[in-house]
Amino acid sequence: MTAKEKRAAQKFVDLMLKVTFRICHWNKYGVLTSRSSGFLYKKSENSPILVITAGHGTPPEGSFIETTHVYQDKTAAINAGKFNVFYQQEGIDYAYSELPLELIHNSLSPGMSFEFTCYKEPFVNAVKDEAYGFAVRNNYEFVKMGETLVAPTYLCHELYLELEKQEEQINYFKPSRPIQEHEYYEGASGSPISDPRGKICSILIGGTNPREFLRAFRLDNIELP
Repeated sequence: MTAKEKRAAQKFVDLMLKVTFRICHWNKYGVLTSRSSGFLYKKSENSPILVITAGHGTPPEGSFIETTHVYQDKTAAINAGKFNVFYQQEGIDYAYSELPLELIHNSLSPGMSFEFTCYKEPFVNAVKDEAYGFAVRNNYEFVKMGETLVAPTYLCHELYLELEKQEEQINYFKPSRPIQEHEYYEGASGSPISDPRGKICSILIGGTNPREFLRAFRLDNIELP
């Protein structure tokens, strides 16, 4: 990879990291029960802000958006709202909620604020001979090392994905490198996949068996509020 290509790749990763965040669900005992990824979407000026993620494993209620803000020695999280979950074996695999802005505002402690990038462009149809990709940070949990809080993170990403085939609801992308082990992608379902200009076409939902392609749910074929 040339220096120019490295700069372009880093620029794309930085762009996707601004858009993509983690969505988590804990049970009443404080145990993490599910984790996915997602992004915020606003169709028009008068439309609600939606949280979009994968349908599989998304509880209708009780999920939170992870942030990198630390409050009282814990990673702060905001309510993700009540999800409409669309998931069935015929390829439907997405969920969305309306971001509960009033609830979030009322739950913030004095001096706390959160800023998220909201995607406002139309979703595009993935095409052949184009490069696609996604990027999300894993593991925001802060741990104490002495008197210091440390966030052990790693970057889950795939660059230079190529559209191999397309169905009514699913895009199949071929990575430019061998598909990683399952643990690498754990919690990445729902990550937006975009072209080099940041135009989102679909969300990651899993892989194929055998491990040849990454499956993504198409967003250009659905209607959202």
